[in-house]
Amino acid sequence: MPTTLPVEIYDLLERKVGKEDAREVGKIITASFDAIERRAETVVVQKKAEIKEELTNELVTKEDLAKSEGRLNEKIAAVKEDLAKSEGRLNEKIAAVKEDLAKSEGRLNEKIVAVKEDLANLEGRLNEKIAAVKEDLAKSEGRLNEKIAAVKEDLLNLEGRLTAVEG
Repeated sequence: MPTTLPVEIYDLLERKVGKEDAREVGKIITASFDAIERRAETVVVQKKAEIKEELTNELVTKEDLAKSEGRLNEKIAAVKEDLAKSEGRLNEKIAAVKEDLAKSEGRLNEKIVAVKEDLANLEGRLNEKIAAVKEDLAKSEGRLNEKIAAVKEDLLNLEGRLTAVEG
């Protein structure tokens, strides 16, 4: 699902950097969010498939259960001993699957942290650009104020000359 930039953020960007730049920055931000979301979805699907495959490879089928049931009827005592051994092996395999799952979760968490860091870096770069735009605006305003003052001074001089010529 495409990410949309909240109106408040867009309005703030538009006020700070102008309409065109706000659109570009907004597109960059939403594209980044979308890319991150797509990557996270891909990783989740991939991990689910890996886990499903691992579990499928480790589970006992119905056919295996039927064979085991037949042997149980013939050799109850021997099967009890085998079951105890099988339970130990299954517990080891379950522990291994849990360990793999924990590792996968750890890798996912690392990726989430990396995505958060990327977002923080992006926010920092955006803040730097906004600060630069503010600085440029302040400089432009200063130059305009100087020019306005010069024009006012020229007008006053002209008024003085006009008054002298009329008088």
